[in-house]
Amino acid sequence: MILKNAKIVCEDEVIANGWLEIKDNKIISINAGSTVEPGYDLQEAIIMPGFIDCHVHGGYGEDTEKGTIASFQKFAQEVAQEGITKYCQTIITGSDETITAILTVYQDYMANYNKGPQARQIGAHLEGPFISKTFKGAHDETLLQAPNIDLLKKWITASNDNIRIVTYAPEEEDGSFTKFLLEHNILPSIGHSNATFDLVAERVKMGVKHVTHLYNAMSKYDHRHPGIVPAVLNFNEVVGELISDGVHVNEKIINLTYKIKGASGIALITDAMLAKGLPDGEYQFGPLPVVKTGQKVVIKGTDTIAGSVATYDYCVRNFYHFTNCSLQELALVASTNIAKQLGIFEKTGSIAVGKLADLVVLDSELKVLMTLSEGEVAYSQLELK
Repeated sequence: MILKNAKIVCEDEVIANGWLEIKDNKIISINAGSTVEPGYDLQEAIIMPGFIDCHVHGGYGEDTEKGTIASFQKFAQEVAQEGITKYCQTIITGSDETITAILTVYQDYMANYNKGPQARQIGAHLEGPFISKTFKGAHDETLLQAPNIDLLKKWITASNDNIRIVTYAPEEEDGSFTKFLLEHNILPSIGHSNATFDLVAERVKMGVKHVTHLYNAMSKYDHRHPGIVPAVLNFNEVVGELISDGVHVNEKIINLTYKIKGASGIALITDAMLAKGLPDGEYQFGPLPVVKTGQKVVIKGTDTIAGSVATYDYCVRNFYHFTNCSLQELALVASTNIAKQLGIFEKTGSIAVGKLADLVVLDSELKVLMTLSEGEVAYSQLELK
């Protein structure tokens, strides 16, 4: 397959007009200039690395809590229209029985269905129940508990070692839980937490380098009692997830975060839930009833935000306009940084010869024209010419 007449956003340069060739599931050449070989004529569209969403619960009427192969499959197919090629299915706080049941089906999905012309899963992201009651957000407080290694071991087994990220509150453990995550190649992510700056610093020394939805559900920027927010801004090695939907974080704060952290310190996420792509109305987010109005979802009867309904490409466009970043920086926040965090950068997360053909084609307004998942067309508005 050849994609030609395109602006190509590579790791070290942007090719103003070029073409690339895909064989099997990998990029085999990247070239400046034109070619007469048949392929997709992109008419000066932009090719970027496929987007990677490490924190998404669902959308289009599907979510993790349905816990069925059919639901996982439909979501993987639908989400490709957002330019997503890789993602982590995120599980909200639930009972032991609920999470075990979900992960038991999930391991079957990962073994037998995570393939073909659709976005591909990297693994599961457990967002709870090991979080703080103080910053529980849209999680059922009655199901929260302190980080529990034995319980996590059970879930790792149920998932057949397919848990990739765990969000947790480090103030609820003595460091042993953090150590366990690091030793088992699971990305520890501080979130829904009331941790102090000093405690975050201790965990960073241990190897923690990721924070769940920066600014939301965490200890704030207090000049006398600094918490997680200033710690994330302080430590260059820490990547903060950022929901750039314009609801979770004000656009001026998004721009300020970019100025302080730089593009290398941010990973865009949607934190999207079942109601993404659906009409306004009442829905469920895990065990909790929620109400969707426009781009905002809240727990019914409250003003507590409960996930988002933003698409990934919407968040990408917002970040680009809020910060005036370059296309190469946009590739960092949407693909490269999280690929490095999850240890898959040698395979995906940038455009380079030998890497998987995980690509998104965007028009001049950064709207998705085509998504290629490991060389297969997962979504397209284009015709082969």
